[in-house]
Amino acid sequence: MTFSKRLFAAGYDLLNSGVEGRVVPYRKRTAGMARGDVLEIGGGTGANLPYYPQASNIVFIEPDRHMIRRLRRNIAKQKRDAIIVQQVGESLPFADASFDTVVTTLTLCMVRDSDAVIREARRVLKPDGAFLFYEHVLSPRSRGRWWQHKLNPMWKCFTTGCNLNRDLTASIQSAGFRSIDLEAFDLSVGLPVTIPNIVGAAYK
Repeated sequence: MTFSKRLFAAGYDLLNSGVEGRVVPYRKRTAGMARGDVLEIGGGTGANLPYYPQASNIVFIEPDRHMIRRLRRNIAKQKRDAIIVQQVGESLPFADASFDTVVTTLTLCMVRDSDAVIREARRVLKPDGAFLFYEHVLSPRSRGRWWQHKLNPMWKCFTTGCNLNRDLTASIQSAGFRSIDLEAFDLSVGLPVTIPNIVGAAYK
């Protein structure tokens, strides 16, 4: 597994390069809208870095040491100030009400317990703080769900942990946020099939 994670981290940016142009608008609607003290759960290699406002104070949570090496290089390359904490999103090492904004982009598919991560995101938000999210989700269509469940074991193995079939819409809606603005849409990645996605903000 360690070798697989190292290989996945090394090829992550290359793997994403084919679809990144389609994802940029949603990075702008999440990282680009962050304000104040910002926590990004699942920093990866730092794909959101160019979109964060210069005035924001950024903390990245990232459990994978292979990703952290690349994230650290990208922070230095882009001359940004940011803190990296090696920890899982299910157990954030921060006090309640620590951040103005929490961000996840294409992260909740990878974590061990997405419901726990969302609860932690809400916990560390200040009153009126915003959880900004962009994720791929379980299809609302029965045929799409069937394919997602069928392909998930193989896909999860190939990507060292990404789940195709998580109902993250329901998870966010049931997490106790005061209000939620959520847009659901199908993203085309240049294949014959589209991928169900959500983007939005949940407010504490």
